[in-house]
Amino acid sequence: MEERLIDKDDERLIRIKKTADGVDAQDVLAEETESSETEEEVFVEIPENEEYDEDLVGLTPTELKREQERRKKAEEEARAECEKLVKQGEEELARGEFKRAESFFSQADCYAFADERITKGLWTARTKDFTDTSPFYNLEFAEDFSASDDASKRFVREKAESRLVAEREEFLKEEKEIAPAVLEKQEERRQAFAQNKKYYKVRFLGFLAGLIFFGIAVSVSAYYIVRTLSSAPVILTGIFGGLALVAFVGMLVYFLKTLGADKLCKINEKLSSTEDGKRLEELREKLECLRLVLENEADEKKSE
Repeated sequence: MEERLIDKDDERLIRIKKTADGVDAQDVLAEETESSETEEEVFVEIPENEEYDEDLVGLTPTELKREQERRKKAEEEARAECEKLVKQGEEELARGEFKRAESFFSQADCYAFADERITKGLWTARTKDFTDTSPFYNLEFAEDFSASDDASKRFVREKAESRLVAEREEFLKEEKEIAPAVLEKQEERRQAFAQNKKYYKVRFLGFLAGLIFFGIAVSVSAYYIVRTLSSAPVILTGIFGGLALVAFVGMLVYFLKTLGADKLCKINEKLSSTEDGKRLEELREKLECLRLVLENEADEKKSE
């Protein structure tokens, strides 16, 4: 014989079973929990060589497969479009339409697929079949070239290395000639501007201190106006008030002059603030671009 009871305090089902040995009470909820623990668990294994992708977390096997198929289809479409752009660029190159070819290769490069034809075609178009070296001095282009594959680098360097090395020697020579004079003059201006800034700053702080002092004096004098019959507090309040006004005007004037002197200090730190400095900055930027374009080639020659 069996009977079920409900404990109202914890809402558990208690099964009362009469046996030959007496009464046996069993917790129905505990039995159900134990039975649920024996249920089979399902795990989805992700291959170790696949990148972790948060967008795939929590997907069921069916949803995961569907998403992978969608991504695969999108990649195939992108590769097809990239291939189309490369072919169009190559056709324009064959006709000598370098601007149009550069446009097609630039669009293909946006897909970020590893294809040496893109880099080769892009640089051939940019340099008008390597007759113009100016694109090598664009820092953005040089950085992109530095990150390209070795085969593409070798191709471009074979076409333009001799001219670029010769131009680098000229830039180094010119940079060595003008740099000492430019930097020496910059240092002279730096010291003069620093002294000028210090001159105005000291006077600004002096007037600020005066303003604070006279402001306190005005407050003290005004405090005694209603507490004494003497006219001295009134007179002193007027005098100190006038002096505080003068100190405020002086502080404001020298504050503006200090800002102007500080601005000159900052401008002087830019090489482009003078004609010779601007030329030196251009030379250094070109040398940095050439370093990015030729650094690996130079390293290989040194190691040999």
